[in-house]
Amino acid sequence: MDLTRFPGGGLAPIGSLTGGLLDRLERAGGCGSVSDHRRPSLSGTEFASTVERAAAGLSRRGLRPDDVVAVLAPVSTARLISVYTAMAVGGVALPLELTSDIDTLIGVLVETDARLIMVTPELAHLALDLSERSRVRQVISFGAVPETTSFSELLRPPGDRGGYDPAHVLFNSGLIGYAAVPGEAPRTVTHPYRELAWHFRHLDTGLGLSRHDTVALENGMTEFDRSVLAAAALWNGASVVALSTDDEAETRAALRSHGATVRGAPVPTRIGPPRR
Repeated sequence: MDLTRFPGGGLAPIGSLTGGLLDRLERAGGCGSVSDHRRPSLSGTEFASTVERAAAGLSRRGLRPDDVVAVLAPVSTARLISVYTAMAVGGVALPLELTSDIDTLIGVLVETDARLIMVTPELAHLALDLSERSRVRQVISFGAVPETTSFSELLRPPGDRGGYDPAHVLFNSGLIGYAAVPGEAPRTVTHPYRELAWHFRHLDTGLGLSRHDTVALENGMTEFDRSVLAAAALWNGASVVALSTDDEAETRAALRSHGATVRGAPVPTRIGPPRR
């Protein structure tokens, strides 16, 4: 498996946050899972395999390193898959905030020259509207929605990567954050792979993650923290649960029911010992 070393020792994925993840989990015999807190989970290997196959599908559809892929989805498995798929093919993920107004969403799409949106079905009509008012030319939905391409199309034909190798993508992958500025274009900041990898290392060592942990992703996190924390958890064989609720009582109940040992908001913090 391809890895990169950091000063002081330690290992991290190379090329993108999921580069080498599938191989690592398969060698470990499979461990960890990814789930939305109200829905069934995917195993870690199923999740990593889906990302690799979808990245191969985007590559076949012409996505190139540095291309910007917008993501319109609540905090969920679908949002994680979309962000990691964009980065796995060497692209730059642009996760859109559901709290942003329509003008901000249009502005950031235009500012970043995004040409593709990956979206959950309930937000597909918004994505189509955004595509009409920006340079976006393709909308990929996680369900069957007219005028969109189904995400399942990216997964066909299985095993045919068309020359794509997820472990050897160029160091072009990254993540874009943004902030609305009244009367001006949104201000964007790009977190390149190197910055993401250093934060990965920081969370990995700081939280002491292991396969016995369950990590909760929450609405109150930055996308930078959310994406890196989930990757660090999966890399260590831990499980990830996405909480899309803003209700604190529901959040606490979900943390208890899933046995969360690390929560993400407001910053990634250990809240309990790993379960043995």
